[in-house]
Amino acid sequence: MKVSQKEQLKTRRKLIAAAVDVITEKGFKAATMREIARRGEVSDATIYNYFPTKEKILVAYFEESQLATVEILKEISDFHTYTLQEQLHTLIETKLEQFLPDREFVAIAFERAFQTPVVSKSEMANSRAMFIEVVSDMLDAAIEAEEIPEQPYQGLLPELITDLYLGILCYWLKDDSERFTRTTQLLDKSLDLVVSLLQSGVVAKALDIVSFLFRQHISSLLDNLAASPIKKVIRKRPFMEPSRE
Repeated sequence: MKVSQKEQLKTRRKLIAAAVDVITEKGFKAATMREIARRGEVSDATIYNYFPTKEKILVAYFEESQLATVEILKEISDFHTYTLQEQLHTLIETKLEQFLPDREFVAIAFERAFQTPVVSKSEMANSRAMFIEVVSDMLDAAIEAEEIPEQPYQGLLPELITDLYLGILCYWLKDDSERFTRTTQLLDKSLDLVVSLLQSGVVAKALDIVSFLFRQHISSLLDNLAASPIKKVIRKRPFMEPSRE
């Protein structure tokens, strides 16, 4: 009997939830695919039809979280009237609220990511791209509404804001203040600085100066190279061999 896509999605999410519980209880290394399968109420063989490894379940967790975040933001009817700072703040706060019930699991996942950064970067690329797409849309809308001016290297900004979000997430995972007030303060101050810089055009001016200095330096360097005499080839005896004289 063929399983419908709806049933497959339901099973997939049950397995992700089961993995969160098992990995939280036992740690990443001690957790087994067999136990995750049993918690998810599937056979030991069936789980591999959905996830070949535990790492793939971690990736799926963050991708599901990102999809859920987009849906939550879409349900805010007046979200398009928010300022850029308010939109970014809501985006990151929503992510942290989603992770709160699974905070210990997210901490384990991050520790795993730092242990294998090369593998993690490739596996988490899709989840990161999904977040960047959301940030890019916010920045584009802000530019269209003339809330902020056109930015140089505009494609780089969503990447930088994504890195800011990851930094805040790491800070939140270690934050033991009541109701995570220190994380809230860090988020407020960071976004206030970022948006103020974008609105003022300071970033554009700074990059223009750097670009000008770079071009001048390269130009001078090329001129010096062109004017330099051809160096005479120095012939030496073979390395670590005695002199023939």
